[in-house]
Amino acid sequence: MRTLTRRTFLIASAALPVGCAANRMGVGMATPAPVPTLRQPMTGQTWRYAKHDLFNGALLDTEVDRVSSVDRTIDIDSHTEGDTAADTTDAGWWRKLVHHPKPAVALPTEIQTSWGTILADPHWGRLQVYDPPIPLWPAKLQPGWQTRIEAKYKSSEAGPALPWNQTMKAEAWKTITVPAGQFKALRYVNVIHFENSDVGRSDSVRHETVWFAPEVGRWVARESRGSYYLDDSVDDTKAVESSFRWELLSWS
Repeated sequence: MRTLTRRTFLIASAALPVGCAANRMGVGMATPAPVPTLRQPMTGQTWRYAKHDLFNGALLDTEVDRVSSVDRTIDIDSHTEGDTAADTTDAGWWRKLVHHPKPAVALPTEIQTSWGTILADPHWGRLQVYDPPIPLWPAKLQPGWQTRIEAKYKSSEAGPALPWNQTMKAEAWKTITVPAGQFKALRYVNVIHFENSDVGRSDSVRHETVWFAPEVGRWVARESRGSYYLDDSVDDTKAVESSFRWELLSWS
């Protein structure tokens, strides 16, 4: 378990290269006129993301999301790519010789009841099912829009429905550059207070920053971090969940 103090957070932030920090935030821009058209879902659409450790920038995995069904619900299947045969660099050859290659892994299916309203969400490491379904991005793509969400959720671990209280706020339009290219994206933030399915954790909070590009129909960058307290801890230090950043590599 890692613990986070204000000092370690500031040190970690200061260690980020200037270019990297600028790319994370994006470059501010006026609200586009007209606002970019939201791409609608179709079977076969895909988004490929690099998943990084938010603290040290290490690449953890490459994930692929694919629309598998557009019917009464919108189903998005996901999987990790693992190590591929295309990695022929010296480093890649040595990793395959010394270590077992990382296999591709199927991830739980994301289910939306309508485009932008999520019922089953696999992005928190364990599948979460919301009652009622909650917004996945702002209903109005304009800075200043915000909403408060009160729902219950069940995780993939057995247990009762637990409280999920979320604030979503659209902050600003940004021009952001990721490996897939440069996009006009609406940056919004989520602040979530929830009861953890791990009964030993209390005061669980998650923070997300998301850059949503309407032309892509999905986010092009996303950062998440979380914190909690351990009820049986001998001190009052806040512990942190694993923190991640996803960036779009390609889409179709």
